[in-house]
Amino acid sequence: MLLHLVKKDFLLIKNFLPLLVILPFAIPIFLMIQASQLLGFSAFVLSVIFTVFMLYQYVLMAEMKYPKAESLLCATPYSRSTLVKARYAFLILIFTYCGLAYNILALIFIKIDHLTPSSYLITMLISVILFGIYTPVQYKLGFEKTKYFFMILIMVSPFLMAILAKNNIKLDFTALSALPMFIQYLIPIVSIIAILFISINVSTKIYLKKELL
Repeated sequence: MLLHLVKKDFLLIKNFLPLLVILPFAIPIFLMIQASQLLGFSAFVLSVIFTVFMLYQYVLMAEMKYPKAESLLCATPYSRSTLVKARYAFLILIFTYCGLAYNILALIFIKIDHLTPSSYLITMLISVILFGIYTPVQYKLGFEKTKYFFMILIMVSPFLMAILAKNNIKLDFTALSALPMFIQYLIPIVSIIAILFISINVSTKIYLKKELL
């Protein structure tokens, strides 16, 4: 049942699927050419945030075109709770693809280093924090009032990247790497599960109270 709802989101953005395929490859390659000092963890974080956020926005825009479809969907055996969980599953699947794309690039280009499992977990944690906050707000306020966050992100990111490159600043978590391997994995995994659990529950409660057209 959940898979069918996730498939529905992908069908909504079928015209943008080439973007999904290309973007996780294009961003690290662009950084490799223009700002090689940001390669590695920083490049992967930017790749994930841009790809997931852009496609999430396209899904929301597609749903805006058919406002009554949401009401009809809620009238089916699909519960609102399942609809919310499917949206989070959609985001996690895109993250997984971004990780696969980065691994392929690391195999092809010498300049692009392979990431450690803890780096992937930390990137996922950053994504979960960002979207764990944004998604309940989006359910509460609607797409029209929250879409500007995406516009601001698009406008600010190039300047942020330029500042990071100019000052040779990289995102790293050296303090975490000093901990035992088990703890390095445990902390982000527990944090990811906790944030997802809280965010899904908050989003579900908001969506259950939402009046549909």
